Amino acid sequence: MKAVKSIFYLMVLLIISSCNLHKKNLPIGAWQLVYAKQMSGDSVIAEFPGNIIGSQIKIWSEKNFFFAGSKKVAPDTVFKDTYGGGTYKLVDNKYQENILYHFNKLAEHQIFNMILEIKHDTLTQTWPVNQYGEVIRANFYIEKYVRIK
Repeated sequence: MKAVKSIFYLMVLLIISSCNLHKKNLPIGAWQLVYAKQMSGDSVIAEFPGNIIGSQIKIWSEKNFFFAGSKKVAPDTVFKDTYGGGTYKLVDNKYQENILYHFNKLAEHQIFNMILEIKHDTLTQTWPVNQYGEVIRANFYIEKYVRIK
């Protein structure tokens, strides 16, 4: 009887811990862009909010992602739609997007390697990174999202 109880408690513990890992490590759900920055070395090229005005959401399922929004970059006066989607892989904090469609046709069928971190309700993406997960500082991007509830 003790063995049956031990196995039962072990199964419950495994189920609970796997649910927590799933929620912690996967970005599944909808996220609102709250901050973005394009950097070249230590210099800021563009920043949202700042010289970029607009909004964007990004949605992840278990294997796919999609984003859509609208932005204008000063001194432009016209908003431009942004959208894209594809598949992704996430191992630890190493994240890879395979772009299937994108508002910038040059980005289609490209693979982007990133670092993805989730802390509480904030998700941060930084790219490009090399095969070791180190940011390529010559020209890189940081985007921060908050979970939409």
